[in-house]
Amino acid sequence: MIEIDLLPESLRRGAGTHPAGAFSPLGGRNALLTLALWGSVFIVPPAVLSLWWTQHAEARGLDARVAAASADSARLAGLRAASDSLAERFREIGERIALVERLDRDRFAWPHMLDEISRALPSFAWLISLRELSPPPALAVELQGVAANPLAITQFVHSLDASDHIADVKIIGSQQQGLDAGDVARQAFTLILQFADETGVGRVAPIVAADGGQH
Repeated sequence: MIEIDLLPESLRRGAGTHPAGAFSPLGGRNALLTLALWGSVFIVPPAVLSLWWTQHAEARGLDARVAAASADSARLAGLRAASDSLAERFREIGERIALVERLDRDRFAWPHMLDEISRALPSFAWLISLRELSPPPALAVELQGVAANPLAITQFVHSLDASDHIADVKIIGSQQQGLDAGDVARQAFTLILQFADETGVGRVAPIVAADGGQH
């Protein structure tokens, strides 16, 4: 009997190469792909959810920190504004107090000066004239007077030097008068005084004497 094989050559080769029940590479690849897809379904969503939750928590923490920092900044800005306002107020008050003290000190310069001159003047001396050389606050005056003897002039100068309101006492001139017959001898003198404040510190300034010179 004659048998004729009608299968094509390609089918015969495939049948000979992959017998029934053998492993197919294409089928194995599909199975791995299916397994990976199912695995991604169970793994990716929880991972994405966890990442979103973490980022959301960090964002909320940053928002809270930003809000706290903004509140602190506003509070500090208010405190600084209040501090600047108080500092400016203290400065203005200090300037006004200094102005009042300066006005009071200059206003009472003449009363202090005259009171100290009257207190220091000895019994055997009297004044003839008092002239202002410079006005307050650098008050300076020229005194002209006569005394019974030079000792009275010395006592007058020492008493003026001891005053807290008079500084820089200078004797400009001293000469004897009454040399004619029948006149009582007396000693004429000229002094220059400078006002000092309550601390005893005189205001140092050039004093112009009656002859035009500086002392």
